[in-house]
Amino acid sequence: MVHQSAQYQIELLLADELPQEHVAQCQGGLWVSEREWIDFVSYWLGMPLFIKRAYRDEAMIQILIERVEAFYEEMLRRMAVVAAP
Repeated sequence: MVHQSAQYQIELLLADELPQEHVAQCQGGLWVSEREWIDFVSYWLGMPLFIKRAYRDEAMIQILIERVEAFYEEMLRRMAVVAAP
């Protein structure tokens, strides 16, 4: 996700932590890639590069798995209703 704001980059650099709005995205990437870590990177022209390493959070990944499975089951249920003669 690209944020079109130098202010956002400044906030990242000052906070020095993975932004909450990207935690699920990063953990989902770790889940599907089966990797142990991922680097979140943000850059704005003329400003320092922001890099924050995130490691697997198995509890959060389990929540993601459960939510994806629930979504899939609901999708199948709705498809069956729509496709019913």
